[in-house]
Amino acid sequence: MRRIQLSGFGLPCILGIWAAVVPLPASSGHAQENSRAGATGGEIEEVLVTARKREENLLEIPESVLAISGDDIGRQNIKGLEDIGFLAPNLNLSTRLDGFPNVSIRGLGSFGNTQGVGFYLDDVQMFSDASSRFGDLERIEILKGPQGTLYGGSNIGGAIKFVSARPDADSVFGRIKGLVGEQGIVDVEGSVNAPVGENGWAVRLFGFNVANDGYLVNRNTARTNGLRTDNDPDVGESQESGLRLSLAGAIAERLSAYASVRMNSFDGPNNTWIRELDPDRLEHPDIVDATTNPRHERRTVSGMLELTLELDSADLVSVTSYTDTHSDRYSDLDIREEYLLDLFRPEKMTVVTQELRLISTGDSALQWLAGVYYSQFEEEMDADLIWFDSRALPDDLFSGPLGCALEHDTCSGVWAGETVPFGLEFSSTRTPFEKRQRDKSHLAVFANATYAVDDWTFAGGLRIDQWENASENLDTAIASKQNATEVLPRASVSRHLGDDSMLYATFAQGYEPGGFNLTNFEGDSELFGFNAENATSFEVGWKGRWADGRGTASVAVFLIDYEKRQIEYQAAGADGGVIEGIVNLGDSEQYGIEADLSLRVNDSLNLSLSAGNVEAEWKSGTIVDGDDLKGRTPPVVPDFSWNAAADFRRPLGNGVELTATVQISHNGSYEGLQAWNPVTNPSFTLIGAQVGLTWGEDWELSLNGENLADESYYTDVQHFPNFFLLDGGENIVIGTLGQPRLFTVSLDYAF
Repeated sequence: MRRIQLSGFGLPCILGIWAAVVPLPASSGHAQENSRAGATGGEIEEVLVTARKREENLLEIPESVLAISGDDIGRQNIKGLEDIGFLAPNLNLSTRLDGFPNVSIRGLGSFGNTQGVGFYLDDVQMFSDASSRFGDLERIEILKGPQGTLYGGSNIGGAIKFVSARPDADSVFGRIKGLVGEQGIVDVEGSVNAPVGENGWAVRLFGFNVANDGYLVNRNTARTNGLRTDNDPDVGESQESGLRLSLAGAIAERLSAYASVRMNSFDGPNNTWIRELDPDRLEHPDIVDATTNPRHERRTVSGMLELTLELDSADLVSVTSYTDTHSDRYSDLDIREEYLLDLFRPEKMTVVTQELRLISTGDSALQWLAGVYYSQFEEEMDADLIWFDSRALPDDLFSGPLGCALEHDTCSGVWAGETVPFGLEFSSTRTPFEKRQRDKSHLAVFANATYAVDDWTFAGGLRIDQWENASENLDTAIASKQNATEVLPRASVSRHLGDDSMLYATFAQGYEPGGFNLTNFEGDSELFGFNAENATSFEVGWKGRWADGRGTASVAVFLIDYEKRQIEYQAAGADGGVIEGIVNLGDSEQYGIEADLSLRVNDSLNLSLSAGNVEAEWKSGTIVDGDDLKGRTPPVVPDFSWNAAADFRRPLGNGVELTATVQISHNGSYEGLQAWNPVTNPSFTLIGAQVGLTWGEDWELSLNGENLADESYYTDVQHFPNFFLLDGGENIVIGTLGQPRLFTVSLDYAF
């Protein structure tokens, strides 16, 4: 497998750690390299990444980086954020049910509206559709810890970089892959590369289309009046398609260009939460009772242009991008079969970014880069709460603002400008929820340099990042803005122990910008601000090769000071609706350890194992309703997690090869989203496997299994207002149910 996670201490230390805390056979999928291509003499081949915005050997970078190769992405069907999230300890990554990422790394960042971890496609940060599917990738890089110096705001926890395969002017080639399986899954993707003209230009095209019935069920339960809706039982049904066209070549002798345009269309479920009543006994049902199947329609068009000018001793690189996303989200907030309270959120997002950087290209002891960066994010939200006329319900069912009498069970209703699609219609009233215009911008200068002398390498960097958030409540015409300038240093020192290993220590800072809440806050539609959060990280580690180059190993320990931590919350409003917002709850401290080991046992078998643990607690002064949370665990900080995998290949003769891979991922338990009233999400362990046959370099047939033990789990869980108290209690528990056991078959053809 071509997957490497490196972060380190010393080899004797690392073996002792695993012996103590991971009493499992060494069979991981995190920290190993494919033995088929590029390796010689049984050695694991060199892995090149761009974590520091220049191509470098992963073993030379003084920080924790995970690289997942394109081969592994394809063979293991890594297509969604959850697939990536299960691969690395201390990474908690999934897709929110509204289509945005849930992500934390080492407890930095947070689920919900406070992202804290940057997502990139070819050095372009994605703010509006990071959960889209990206294929035809050369690799995925996961950078752990604050990345403020080189990447700026919204990278307080780290960065996740999708690196696409670029056009190749040498030949015509391509591939097509089809996958079918349970849940009505039909998934087709393909790519083709071709030279263009005779001047080194080439074009590459990637496209996909996937349909999935999902694993959630709307049983169309009878309402209190005995009537039923006729929704599609497959409430989690989705369809997504995408296209990316890229072009690369030389414009002049020293000037080259890379350009790409991508389009993505998603039509799927939205906030299909699982409703639980007992936070101490989660049952993980797959039932979503909703009057209308909640839906999310999203369309994205994006383009980027990279220009590289080769100077005598440096490269001048310009990266320009434009992204436009339209998103319509419809939610059934009461999560019940009764017509009560829904939410419609149409949203438009436009993002423009420009980065200009100068990178040294010589082979001297001093290597450096410097640049400027600008981004402008414009968002318009026109969200309404939809109050259905409750008069078809018994008068004594609940008391609230909707109570009055109706003789019949039919009247007019509207959803997104059209008649409601469930046969029996109710009148509805809309009230403003989020009517806002939000403009966010960044203007930054940054520099980073490394200097090598003998066995030592010293590195330092600095970013001055000016951010601004201007928001207007379009319902009340109230507007405000806040801005600040953040100074983000970074420094490291490393000592090379011969050719095969390195000790290092790294200091880094990062931040997440502040902003405004715009919600119906206790009956007043206003703007309520929250400040930026900041993190300072210290990491010490070792990484290197062992067993004559057939293995890699690493270990890292870290300490993080997290200030003014942003926390998302939801609560019932004075009018019976919902309040959603972000607050700076307080300061926390977290520390932990990560370790990784991989071994190429022989020409047929690769094994790897990685593990990590984070301990975190609120500092004194984190007050909620007069209660100091000091010593308690902040939300979304999984404790002990590990990953193990094995990759087996054996020739069978006549050009046929047997392939088999197994992955086991254990996610530690953690406290759910709301810090002052958390729900504990229990730990869970997932097992996946692929068994296949390949014919030469052209064909591969594979049987794939996910969650083979059929373990029930949530990728996120929290308290949520219980609208109208239909089943007792002011709050319920909602969770995002994870993928149950799933079998698929795929056929891959390369030409």
